[in-house]
Amino acid sequence: NDSAREADELAEFCREIMNQVPGCKLICNLIPFNDIGQDRYEKPEMERVVAFQKRLHQQGICAHIRATRGDDESAACGQLATKKKAQEQLVA
Repeated sequence: NDSAREADELAEFCREIMNQVPGCKLICNLIPFNDIGQDRYEKPEMERVVAFQKRLHQQGICAHIRATRGDDESAACGQLATKKKAQEQLVA
């Protein structure tokens, strides 16, 4: 979900919020996916993340790229719990 189209959709969603909430200061935190070995998703190249951020900025949306932590342990963004649960299911 890091395409230009999806960036445009997110920008539109953010503008709707800002238009409906007077004085709203909206910031998007972009968190790159941490690869945990599942086939459905993969970690994006940093260039794609930066391009996504730039597209949001061009549309007046403040967006920050969050630093990932725990990548080497599949522990970023709650994925440690996901991996642990999958391992428990294999044992059961």
